[in-house]
Amino acid sequence: MSFGLLFKAKPATDAALGGAVVGNISTQKKIVAETNVLMDSKIKLKAKASLHILIQLKAMLEAGVPLLAAMRTLIVHAETPASGKALRKITQIVENGHDLSFAMQCLPRCFEPFVVHLLAAGEQSGAMDQSLGRSIDLLRKQIELGGKIRGALAYPGFLLFMTMAMTTGILVLLVPKFESMLMSKPDQLPGTTKLVLAASAFLRDSPMAALIAASFLLGGSYALMKSKKAQGAAFELAGHIPVLGTFIRKAYLARSVSTLALTLECGVPILAGIEHAREVARLPRLQSLWESAGVVVRDGHPMYTAFEDANLPPALIQMMIAGESSGCLDESLSTAADFLDRETQTALNTFTTLLGPATVMLAGAVVGFIVIALMTPILQMAKFVG
Repeated sequence: MSFGLLFKAKPATDAALGGAVVGNISTQKKIVAETNVLMDSKIKLKAKASLHILIQLKAMLEAGVPLLAAMRTLIVHAETPASGKALRKITQIVENGHDLSFAMQCLPRCFEPFVVHLLAAGEQSGAMDQSLGRSIDLLRKQIELGGKIRGALAYPGFLLFMTMAMTTGILVLLVPKFESMLMSKPDQLPGTTKLVLAASAFLRDSPMAALIAASFLLGGSYALMKSKKAQGAAFELAGHIPVLGTFIRKAYLARSVSTLALTLECGVPILAGIEHAREVARLPRLQSLWESAGVVVRDGHPMYTAFEDANLPPALIQMMIAGESSGCLDESLSTAADFLDRETQTALNTFTTLLGPATVMLAGAVVGFIVIALMTPILQMAKFVG
């Protein structure tokens, strides 16, 4: 059974509307049932491991090696146990008569959905090498973008860690030296000083409780950020922060436009391509725009009409109009994606330049708050004595 059956052409009346390409209902139900049986969500691959598999597979297929022979070779030379498990699962499914795209769809934590659909389109059109190449390009761009974001956050993250360590040291080691003096008249202490003294006493008297609380806070934050709803809310909140919001919006807009361009180039139906663009957009507002675009296209209207009133770069809208007017939407979107990639790089450079000083200011504000909270009552007492 072929996953590519989902991409068989519709009748002309539906194709004119840009509709999703599907087979008959019984075929779809059979494919869904087989997918549920063969689905394995326990196997997980990192994006780089998936990219490495795709690159090796593309090289072997271009060299004329049959698919199954290539898969068995990749199993022998698998770099990690997880890669070996994924490759054995894919090979087993392909040996049972299924397409490669179907096999990869059965490993949802190993390969991105756009890879599955690009390969399915390549299998139907006989352009597997091209589909693999496009999948590799898009996956590589996603990995590079993630690497840039992590690199931009590394230095501020280190500064924040050092700030926390320094603040803890001050509260545990330095504040007790002033505590006896300050507590001589506790009723006259400012609220900020009482807060600092209470935090110091808690860390010294209950270090294990503080450690457990910090562990629960970090663990809870990590678990919360694994939730798609929480991730969407976090991205939406970050999107309103100056400089950072600009970078995030441009980065995910470029990612979604590039996804749509590549899927269209490989023959994926426009509605399926829009759905993939929506999946990688991440930002709720941007995802809503792509959902609107899908509705507009399904109703037979030009896609650009869904973006006319949105706060998007005018150049992107003009390229959409030109592409749909000339029938070369994929080429126009590819050009727009390159333009947005350059804009993203500029926004990233600006964000990186400002993030370091901003983090230093935050660290200075935290330490300064503690110092001022301690020194204010001391200076008041010195003034009274004088």
